[in-house]
Amino acid sequence: MKTKFFAIATVVLALAWSCSTPNAPEATESTVTETTFETEIVSETDFPALVGQWCDAHNTKDVAGLSNIYDQNVMFYGSPMDKNECIENKLAFFKKKPDFRQEVTGEIAIENISTNEVKCSFNKRVTVDGKTTDYPSYLHFRKSGDNWKISVESDLVTDENLAKHAEKKNQKQEMGDRHDVPGTYDFNGDGKKESCYLLEPKKYNDEDHFMECEGECNCLIMFSDNNIPPIEVETCIGGKPKIYGDLDGNGTIEIGIWPWWWTSCWHTFYIYTLVNGEWEYFVEPFSVHCNLMEELEESGEPIITPVKGQKDMFKIRYSYFDEEEGIMDGTGTVRKL
Repeated sequence: MKTKFFAIATVVLALAWSCSTPNAPEATESTVTETTFETEIVSETDFPALVGQWCDAHNTKDVAGLSNIYDQNVMFYGSPMDKNECIENKLAFFKKKPDFRQEVTGEIAIENISTNEVKCSFNKRVTVDGKTTDYPSYLHFRKSGDNWKISVESDLVTDENLAKHAEKKNQKQEMGDRHDVPGTYDFNGDGKKESCYLLEPKKYNDEDHFMECEGECNCLIMFSDNNIPPIEVETCIGGKPKIYGDLDGNGTIEIGIWPWWWTSCWHTFYIYTLVNGEWEYFVEPFSVHCNLMEELEESGEPIITPVKGQKDMFKIRYSYFDEEEGIMDGTGTVRKL
């Protein structure tokens, strides 16, 4: 999904990062509207209570509570994020707006999307900077083991804005600064070496458009050979493409990037490979904190290396959040996609 700043701005303005229900009432006819599909899911699970936990964790700035209620990957107001990035963004906002408060008012409508996914819709009343605003909001809960975790968080205002901007998707993207990547490489395996460079999105430079792009907030990795398609990096205002060489020995060069953004030190690291003339993920994208990126920059160590003797297996460095220890670095083994 293409991520634009207006979606992030809507989230900030809507203060859609938390809410609290007054004592999370039990599922009764007066507080819950159920749709017909696997209704035993609703009868066996107190979803209003789960919404209440989500709300209370935000109002009390409870990191452990937030970590417990979210799935590992969340579609957050139109932007795909991992749990750590989502929580850090929320905590940064709470620090910026200490008077933030919100609550759920009226009924919580429950819709069974499937046997392992449920949507809860409700009105969220947000108070911040002395102003109170209502937002028609919703959460998707996904079954994870024996528990239900939030996999989608958004509101109808954001959805409407996303739909409007999607209509302009085919308009030409005006790009900003160019940053050349040193060296030449045979990216497509044709025996000829090419150069590449990063094009940043064009960003507004005035107070009325703070943290906004003139179009999509996406970067492009371009190549000197026009036969090689560009790589579009979503939710990105800059970065330094990393050239890893031919990691899997198939004759093409793999490229990685840790996208820059205005806020947060948690970002997803992407590694791309060229397959039949199209760029695809080489391994599943993974979360990396800026602390780890700085460490790797200083040491010169790569973030991914082949595992000796194991075909299509690779060792990666990544970041994760531990409730007791905080931000931690990890090493894992992953398979080529």
